[in-house]
Amino acid sequence: MNYPSAIVQPAVDTTALLDEVRRHDEDGYRWTADLRVDPADPFFFDHPLDHVPGMLLFCAAWDLAEAGAAGPAAHRLRTALTFRRICELAPAPALEVVGGAGRYDVYVRQGGAVAADGWFAFADTGTVTVPPAAPVRPRPAEALLVHRVRTENIMIGEPERTDDGLRAPVLVPPAGHALADRGGDTHAVECLIEAARQFCTLLVHQVGCWPQGAQIMWLEVAADLPTDLPRTSGLALRWRNCPLETARTWCDFDLVGPDDRAPVLGTLRYHIKVLSAHAYDRFRRATGGIA
Repeated sequence: MNYPSAIVQPAVDTTALLDEVRRHDEDGYRWTADLRVDPADPFFFDHPLDHVPGMLLFCAAWDLAEAGAAGPAAHRLRTALTFRRICELAPAPALEVVGGAGRYDVYVRQGGAVAADGWFAFADTGTVTVPPAAPVRPRPAEALLVHRVRTENIMIGEPERTDDGLRAPVLVPPAGHALADRGGDTHAVECLIEAARQFCTLLVHQVGCWPQGAQIMWLEVAADLPTDLPRTSGLALRWRNCPLETARTWCDFDLVGPDDRAPVLGTLRYHIKVLSAHAYDRFRRATGGIA
């Protein structure tokens, strides 16, 4: 997609998710870029998909915000993203970030339609100290339950039962992983978003009792997260019991330290729609991917 009157800026080279990033000075703060979709990517396309995964859209939008915003240097991120329709593998989606003063709106468009939109807001709330992680890496969650094929793509450990729900350790991606260089020496926002997304998927099967083969569509995500927690910090996600049997549901998580004595560090909320494999196929053929 072409953007007139644009100044070409260097592409974000930490992940190569974006083509040339363009700054549009005539419109104030506005940056645009096309998304690179690589179906062979071992993380975003851990297994064959018929669409662009929501996690790829989130990471690319975050990259575009980081390309020009001073906000990511702050200690806290608040964000929300709504997925309006399924993003097809082609043509390449076009991303736009507009705003300033610590808040940036993001739009993902494809073929003239908005596939996703939302915002990032940054704040300087001071640092938080968290105890270090245990020296032994937790056992990863079962791959089938989090819809992952490659073990290195599993971002949560096996959940354990608590008095009022489940708790799962957050795993740090190994060296060489697509998310490993994000966030520097801190727990990257993208890793926390993905960890909670996988926990949500696991809950659909373990608590909601949906069978394997069910398709989980990501409708909305909202998060309030620290951006400066060292990777050596031990983190976990905590979920409190609630019904998950309906096709549309919400999953809420607290980001906490290595034990329940630590305060809540952040929150994540996911709105999802669950379809059987047959219903998903019928939905794709009937609607063209509009959620």
